[in-house]
Amino acid sequence: MCPVCRAMVQSAPQLNASVSIIIKFCSLSQAISLSGPPLLTALGFQVYCALEVNVEEHRGGGVGWLGFAILTLLILVGAWLYAGWKSSQRVFPQGVSIAGLSMAGMTREQALAMLSEAYAQPITVYYEERPILLVPEMVGLVLNVEATSANLDQVLLAQGGLQGFIEYALDTIWRRESPPQDVRPVLSYSRERIDAFLRRTAQQFDHPPLDPVPLPEADTFRPAQPGTTLDIDASLAPLIATLLSPTATEMRLVVELEPARAASMTVLRDALDAKLEDFTGIASLFVKNLDTGQELCYNCNIAFSGVSLLKIPVVLERYRQLDSAPDADTLALINATLTESDNASANMILQQIGAGNPYSGALQVTDFVRTMGLQSTFLAAPYDLKEGVPPPDFSTPGNSQTSYATEPDPYIQTTALEMGLLLEGLGQCSQGTGMLRMLFPREILPAECEAILTTMERNQVTALLKAGIPEGLRVAHKNGWTGQTHADVALVYSPNGRLVIAAFLYQPEWLVWEESAPLFSDLGRLSYRFFNGETE
Repeated sequence: MCPVCRAMVQSAPQLNASVSIIIKFCSLSQAISLSGPPLLTALGFQVYCALEVNVEEHRGGGVGWLGFAILTLLILVGAWLYAGWKSSQRVFPQGVSIAGLSMAGMTREQALAMLSEAYAQPITVYYEERPILLVPEMVGLVLNVEATSANLDQVLLAQGGLQGFIEYALDTIWRRESPPQDVRPVLSYSRERIDAFLRRTAQQFDHPPLDPVPLPEADTFRPAQPGTTLDIDASLAPLIATLLSPTATEMRLVVELEPARAASMTVLRDALDAKLEDFTGIASLFVKNLDTGQELCYNCNIAFSGVSLLKIPVVLERYRQLDSAPDADTLALINATLTESDNASANMILQQIGAGNPYSGALQVTDFVRTMGLQSTFLAAPYDLKEGVPPPDFSTPGNSQTSYATEPDPYIQTTALEMGLLLEGLGQCSQGTGMLRMLFPREILPAECEAILTTMERNQVTALLKAGIPEGLRVAHKNGWTGQTHADVALVYSPNGRLVIAAFLYQPEWLVWEESAPLFSDLGRLSYRFFNGETE
C-alpha cells in the first residue's frame, strides 16, 4: 500500500465514521514508468478504489462528510503526485544538461548515447581560411562511459527519498522550474597526439612572405602574401576546449602574420616580357607609384616621336606665362588641345607663347622642358607646319643610343621616362609639392596643375591605357600617334597610390590600331593590378 493510501486508512477514524477502504492498484509497474497529469486516465494508470463506508448517523454528521470529501481529494492529489514522482525518477528533469547538452526528459541510457554520438563527430580546425578535418580518434579522444554514467546516477539518486518527493511535489504544485544543473562528462585524450597534430599543421601551412606571381593568361598577378606561423602554444588550449565540448564544431588556430614584402618590380617586368613576347615592334614603358616611390623603367630611355603628348608641356608653358586665369578664348584652345588633340588649337597656343610666332613658341616650350631637366624632349616646329623648316640638330640622351631604331620625328621627340616625369610633376604640383613648385613657385600654381589634369580627364579617346583601368577611377591621360608610333601617358588615382604610366609602341612601316589598342589596354591593366591586385 502506498504512503498516501496508508495515511487515508490511519486518518479515517478522525471522521467519526466507520470507514473501510480497499485500494487496488492494477498494473502498478506500468504506472510507475509513466508520468504527467492526468495520471489516473490519460497515461493508462489503472487505479481502482472500492470504499465501503458505514457512517452512523449522529449529530455533526454533515461535518464528517465534508471532511471525508476533502481527505479523499487530498489522497487523490497525493496519489497523482506520488505516481508522477516515481515515474520521474527514471528520467532527467528540466534544467539538467551535460557539458551544455540538455538531457531533459531523457533516461540515463539515452543521455549516454547522445553524448557518445556527439563526441564521435569530427571538428573543423581552420588555419587562416584553410579547413582541416580533425576526427576525435586522431587525438585519442574517448568518453569514459562508466565514470560519466556514475555522474549521471548522482542526479537521478538526488530525486529519490522523502526530500526528493517533497521537492517534486512543491515544484509541481507551484510550477517552479528546476534549478539548472550541468553534469561533467569524463573524457580522456592524448596530449602527445594533439601536439603532433599541431606540429604537422605548422609544417604543412607555415610559410615566409610570398612575392606576387605573374599570371600572364589572366593579365594579373597572384598578390603578395604575408608570412604565416602557427602559434602552437596559444592554439593548444582552445583546441583542447573545442575537443572537450560536445557542441563545438569548429575552431580557429592562432596564426601570427609577417607583413608581405614590398613587391619587387622584377615581377612586373617579367609580366611585361610575357605580354610583349608576340609584339614584333619596340615597346617602351615607365611606371611609377607616386605614393610609394616604386618605379619601373622598361626601355624607358629610348627616343620616340613626341606626337601629341608634347601638347601637355605646351599648355603648361602657357599657364606659366599667365598672370591670371586664362580668358574664355584661351580656355577653349586648351580644352580642344587636350581633349580633342586638335593641332590647330595647339598651334594657336604656341602662337600666344611666342608673341605671335608659333615657331618661337615651340622653341620656348623646348627651353621650358629643358629647365625641368627633360633633356631628351623637344619641340622644334608647330604641329603640321614643318615645311621649309630645316630639321634641328638636337642630340639628346634618348636619340643618341643605338640599341633601338624607332625613327623618331626629328622635329618632336621625347621618351617614356621624361613624359612620365612630367606627369609626375603635374600630379605633385596639384597637391602643392614636386619639381614644378620648386622650380616655378610663383609662375605655376597648384590650381593650374589641377586644371590641366581635370581637362585631361575629359580626353575623348577612351581606349589605350584607360581601357585597362577599372571604371569609376579618376584617369587623366593624353594620347598621340603617327603611322609608326602610338603613345599614351596617364595619371591614375588608384586605391593603393597614384600611378603614372607612360607607354610607347613602335612598329616599322605601319602600326595597326587593332594591334596596338588592346596591347595598351593590357599594359595599363598589368600596371594597375601589380599595385592594386585583382579588382574585377
